[in-house]
Amino acid sequence: DAIMAFWGAPVADADHALHAAQAALAMTARLDELNRELRGRGLPVIGLGIGINSGLVCVGDMGSDIRRSYTVMGDAVNLASRVEALTRVYGVDILLGESTAAAVGDRLALVEVDRVRVKGKQVAVTLFTPLSAAIAGQAQFADEMRLWQLALASYRQQDAKQALTSLEALRESFGGSALSGLYRQLGERIDRWADHPEPSDWDGTRTFDSK
Repeated sequence: DAIMAFWGAPVADADHALHAAQAALAMTARLDELNRELRGRGLPVIGLGIGINSGLVCVGDMGSDIRRSYTVMGDAVNLASRVEALTRVYGVDILLGESTAAAVGDRLALVEVDRVRVKGKQVAVTLFTPLSAAIAGQAQFADEMRLWQLALASYRQQDAKQALTSLEALRESFGGSALSGLYRQLGERIDRWADHPEPSDWDGTRTFDSK
C-alpha cells in the first residue's frame, strides 16, 4: 500500500527536491485521468497521499543475508513518513516538509498548509502543498491565496471571528478550489475551540500525538 522513492542517490542530483515535487504532481495528474476513466466505468475511484521531505540520510544496501535492498534510512525519512500520513488530515494529495519547500523555492507554486509538531519530534515544521501551473496560473489565484494567508494568520493569533470570515469568503468565491478540503478542515478545527480552546500561550503549532 506504499511506495518509497528517493532522489540524489546513487547518482547525485542537485535538484532532488524539485524533481521529487514534480514527480508527485505528475502522479496526481495521472491519477485524475485514471479516476475519470474509473467513474466512466462505474468503478470506485482511487486516492493517494504523498509526503516529501529532504535531508541527510544513510543510503546503501541494507538488510541481512536473507533479504537485502538498496534503500535509505534516517530521521529525514521518518519525517517524510509522518508528513505523508498528514495528507489525509489536511485534505491535500501532496505535502512537503519545509526543507523541501526551501530547496524548491519559487520554481513551483507552494501553498503554506500549517505548522506542526509530529509524533516523536519536538521541533515544529511548516508544511506546504505544491500546485500545478494550471491552477496557480488562474486569474483569481492571488486573491484566493490572500484570503487563505489571512485565515491562517488569524487562526494562529486565535482570532476565530476573522479566521472564519476569511474561510467563508473562500468557500463563497472558491468553492471548487483544489484546496477546498484544506479550508474545510481549518474551519472545523476552529469550531472545536468552543469546547476545546487552545492554551493562552499556544504558539500556533498543531501537535500530533499519533502517526
